[in-house]
Amino acid sequence: MTTSTLFGSFELKRGDSDKQKIWGGHQRPNIGTYVTNLQESLQAVNIPLSVDGQFGPGTERALKMFQWCLNSHPYRLCNQAAVADTRKVVQTMSGRLDQQTASELKRWLDQGYSSTGDLVRVSSSTLEHVEIGAGFRVLNHGSVREGDVVLASEAVDLIKTANTKAGERSVKLVLNQAFRVNGAPVSGAVVTPATRSQHLIGHAIDCNIVDGDNWNTSRTFAAGNQTTGADNLISDLKAAGFRWGGDFSNPDTPHFDKRLDPYGDAYTFKFFFNQRSITNNQPIPIKNVE
Repeated sequence: MTTSTLFGSFELKRGDSDKQKIWGGHQRPNIGTYVTNLQESLQAVNIPLSVDGQFGPGTERALKMFQWCLNSHPYRLCNQAAVADTRKVVQTMSGRLDQQTASELKRWLDQGYSSTGDLVRVSSSTLEHVEIGAGFRVLNHGSVREGDVVLASEAVDLIKTANTKAGERSVKLVLNQAFRVNGAPVSGAVVTPATRSQHLIGHAIDCNIVDGDNWNTSRTFAAGNQTTGADNLISDLKAAGFRWGGDFSNPDTPHFDKRLDPYGDAYTFKFFFNQRSITNNQPIPIKNVE
């Protein structure tokens, strides 16, 4: 079945209706179930929505979620495995079924792809200047092994840069937290965890900076006794474009992140897909940072 046969030769959008024969914003004499086909196709690639033949806000949101998957990361589920899709797509999250979105949705159906998040595992054994702290919580997930650091693929450069800069400054990072499951208790938190935390999408790490025999912890920073090596590392990471929690109005000195607007669609969708990856035990691929 061709794309035009499946979805019609229209840009389907909010307000379209199979029952009223409105497609592409206009009433037409065609006989078709184009909105229903779209909804069923989105369901088939594991995007949540209801099938009713009416293109309402739920269908618009579901299309935006699919468009986010196209544009934001390469991972798809296929035959119960996480695979990297080598096709590069630049796609606006319009919530309309434009020609490119229709073509990509049909391709996903043909390939047997379904949606997943962008979580990856980085083995701490590959990070010469980073180690797992005693209180680091290993995720209860079928893919995750002792020593794995789980982050969003988009934020792997945070841990990679931190490892490189720690080596250059002759310090070591001891990780306390990376990706966090929503609702999981946080032990030893310096500040009350944010409800839209960067940890919940895999864009943050918490760590202590060990400089020789000196542990730079939240208490060390609060007293102004941090070492020069710690200050230098923080300056390096800020210069590389990452945020340091010590600059927050409520300082969280162990925290570094690659900020994504917590009130934007990209955060909302990443939160959904990455948290669902854990809840549904979807496979999380290993990422080599060497």
